[in-house]
Amino acid sequence: MHQFTLETTIHAPLPLVFTCFYEPEYLSEWFAPGDSVVSQVMSDFKEGGKYRIKIQTPSGEETTLEGEYIQILTNERLVYSWAQENSTESALMSTVTVIFEGLTSKDVEITLEQIGFTNQDSCRHHQQAWLSCFEKLAIFAQRYSNTHSR
Repeated sequence: MHQFTLETTIHAPLPLVFTCFYEPEYLSEWFAPGDSVVSQVMSDFKEGGKYRIKIQTPSGEETTLEGEYIQILTNERLVYSWAQENSTESALMSTVTVIFEGLTSKDVEITLEQIGFTNQDSCRHHQQAWLSCFEKLAIFAQRYSNTHSR
């Protein structure tokens, strides 16, 4: 099995950054790589609750991500299963663990680990997608924080 770990720092308050990982309104702002957009989010945010996110490319191709929240420690840790419905690897089920650490009142370090890939190419693809999404998250969280802290 293949896996990867990413670390990034987001310049926004910890509660906001954590909320960005489950609140549909916030997920729709950043949870699609590159020029893709989130077209639908359903989230039953509780341990054992399910989520479903549809992502659409500029050409109209849709991908659906779905899974279950396994562990929720507010503002600390989030663990959930991850399956890509339209994947060529239809049996691919991986696990995402996100650890949130408040460095200051307006800086959060995120450590994300995704495990369970059957091949290196899929692992690399997901890693690149997360990096792209993190860029969008940083922009959204900082913009949101700046406009709501006045």
